[in-house]
Amino acid sequence: MWNSDPNMGVVLIVAISMAGLAAVPIMIATLIANNAKKKRESDLIRLAIEKGMPVPDFTERISRYGTLKAGLIWIAIGAGFMLMVAFSVDSNSEGISLGFIPILIGLALCISWYLEVRYQDRKEARPNINT
Repeated sequence: MWNSDPNMGVVLIVAISMAGLAAVPIMIATLIANNAKKKRESDLIRLAIEKGMPVPDFTERISRYGTLKAGLIWIAIGAGFMLMVAFSVDSNSEGISLGFIPILIGLALCISWYLEVRYQDRKEARPNINT
């Protein structure tokens, strides 16, 4: 593949750079939306304090499965990369071994999720002595 077109490396670098630049407006929009949400919440808290009402509790719901989902996605990316290289015309074992990197990242994230869930379950099961 690389021997047939000497400019393929440049094309890949430009494509990866453009994909990275395309993510910038999405990140900016997310930051603006989060800032607007925080401003609305602070205005509501200020208004509640001024009126003498109880302050609303804005606790964010945190998913227990965020790390697990990220780990499974990394494992799927690694497996897909390994299959892509394995079924290509000029497959080589060196290309297949690169698929182990995202697979191991995914396994590390899945282990991290497992340990986090165990720690949270233990913390919730432990009775609070101070109250």
